[in-house]
Amino acid sequence: MIQARPESAEQLAAPPAECRDIAKALRNGSNTLSWQTQSGTARLYASIQPQGRPSGVVWLERATAESWSDADKHYLVLSAKLIERSPALLSRIGQTVNSERLQQRLHDASIIAGRMAHDFDNILTGIIGFSDLSVPLVPSGSQVARYLGEIAKVGQRGIAFTQQLHQMSRAGQTKPLPGNIAVAVAKEEQRLRTLLPAGAKIELEIPAGLPGVGMESGPLGITLGHLIENALDAVKPQGRIAVTAKIVELNSADTQAYLGNLKPGAHVEVTIRDEGPGIPPAIRAKLFVEPFFTTKVRHRGLGLAIVYRALCAHNGGIRFAPAAPDDIGTTVHVLFPLAVARPTVATTSLRPKGASTPGA
Repeated sequence: MIQARPESAEQLAAPPAECRDIAKALRNGSNTLSWQTQSGTARLYASIQPQGRPSGVVWLERATAESWSDADKHYLVLSAKLIERSPALLSRIGQTVNSERLQQRLHDASIIAGRMAHDFDNILTGIIGFSDLSVPLVPSGSQVARYLGEIAKVGQRGIAFTQQLHQMSRAGQTKPLPGNIAVAVAKEEQRLRTLLPAGAKIELEIPAGLPGVGMESGPLGITLGHLIENALDAVKPQGRIAVTAKIVELNSADTQAYLGNLKPGAHVEVTIRDEGPGIPPAIRAKLFVEPFFTTKVRHRGLGLAIVYRALCAHNGGIRFAPAAPDDIGTTVHVLFPLAVARPTVATTSLRPKGASTPGA
């Protein structure tokens, strides 16, 4: 929080006490809001919304209690729009994301990924197959047998990589089948349980009776699986990963805080928190700005790219919460729209007249 004056600018230790209430009121549709402090200071607030980042507020302040004119309000709203795009702000919060350009880049990459995946599948299948056929032909435990085992392992790692290429290629496909958050989370938790560090655990808090979401089970599981796996990579022994879900209602202003293709309305929000070391600011600033950015050895940055592409195709969204004050842990919020109920279709019975109805 910065307070700027004509002669200087200073860092505020804490925002004004009313900021939280003001920000909430501004998200409900107001352009500006005025506030009178107990000391007689007058403040005029407006919201700022950097794309893909949480919303914030800016304000004008003066020592007198006189009312703000329409010109003052227009000036502040225009200033807020300029601040959203200012280099000074971007240097503090990281670059914002051009969603349309990012979607196009990922779409182009997915076409290449799909073609490469099929070719590599054929090559790797041959490598693994012939290494398996060769094992019985050499003495068990011999050096050649060990080499063949290593060849098979490398081939399996290659298959895992081509599976991600296939996921990247198919992430933009949609089918009108609802997905179940509870089932998808439980399945991914079971898959990843054996990979947890010693003493670490995944805690699930998924309410019973959550409605279906507008993403079928395949891409839904892949999306949640990549995000939970990222948390697993960060958590230390004895650490904890918490996965929670709830229904939220978004308005147009709320959707701007997320990356993706969110529309106003009801959504299921899944929150994944880990107790790892957190994401350093330099790395956080590159997430999604550089589509395939990664710090992991032997990884190619496909995980978040797959997640983002699937969410865009299914009108979902994602955002990383601001870093905690103690720089411990990472929190990611991912939103899925509720499944659209299918209209009832009248059908004509082909059963001959007088035929009995099963179960009657």
